[in-house]
Amino acid sequence: MMEDTYYQLEEALVQGFQTPEEYQAYKELKEHYEEVTGDYSFSKRELTSQLEIALQNHRGMDFEDHEKRGVFGLSSKS
Repeated sequence: MMEDTYYQLEEALVQGFQTPEEYQAYKELKEHYEEVTGDYSFSKRELTSQLEIALQNHRGMDFEDHEKRGVFGLSSKS
């Protein structure tokens, strides 16, 4: 049973989501799968993908310059 669910989730990721409803159905199935199996690999893949996208979008950004301007909220106060 859960093996079928695994393959459904895998197929959904390969095909992508065309509507918010498709993503919601995937999310609910994934949450049920994780609850039953304790396998969080799909959530880990989502987080990894989000991090990769964020890094690609910020490639070449000078983080030291942003830190000096206090963008990270870590301005040094003496």
